[in-house]
Amino acid sequence: MQTETRDEMRERIIEAALKRFTHYSASKTTMNEIADDLHCSKASLYYYFPDKKALHLSVLEKAGETFFEELETAAAAKSSAYEALMEMISIRHAFARRFCRLELFKTLRDKQILNSEDIFKYARERETQIVANIIRKGVENGELTTDEPEKVATLYIQSMIGLRFSMSHNGMSDDISDEEFETVRGWQIMLADIFIKGLKK
Repeated sequence: MQTETRDEMRERIIEAALKRFTHYSASKTTMNEIADDLHCSKASLYYYFPDKKALHLSVLEKAGETFFEELETAAAAKSSAYEALMEMISIRHAFARRFCRLELFKTLRDKQILNSEDIFKYARERETQIVANIIRKGVENGELTTDEPEKVATLYIQSMIGLRFSMSHNGMSDDISDEEFETVRGWQIMLADIFIKGLKK
């Protein structure tokens, strides 16, 4: 029988926590419940993660990486900039609905475990780069015209973030209703449409 490696066990713990957090929410899940799901002791979890906050952060990092991989794959697969940006909106909203119980913003507000500004900066830069690549591709195939794809992409992402935060009471909240989700989605679709029309040749 093959022995499980340290990395494999760590990944199994993250997967188990992700499943629990997604279904029940991070705050309502205990380390004991995750250990029970894995048929191991709570001490085994603490061997890999010093506390629940550290495990929560690792779960968020995994979910975030999955999100960006989906965005990059979709952007590369679409033949037009318009289709790529619209697909990004669909992926973003599907992700937000699927992982709304991960308590992203609650964790980002916890200064004891991470620097929220660094996390947001990384996410912004990565998503901006995806959009910049979409715009460059649109310029190359004659769909769009601009000499500054990076600046346009930065403006686009900042505008999208502004629409999302406009629905929260304190700028960073996980508590958004279905109606608010759909309102933001409609605004983002309209914004993408305006951007693309403005860049059309």
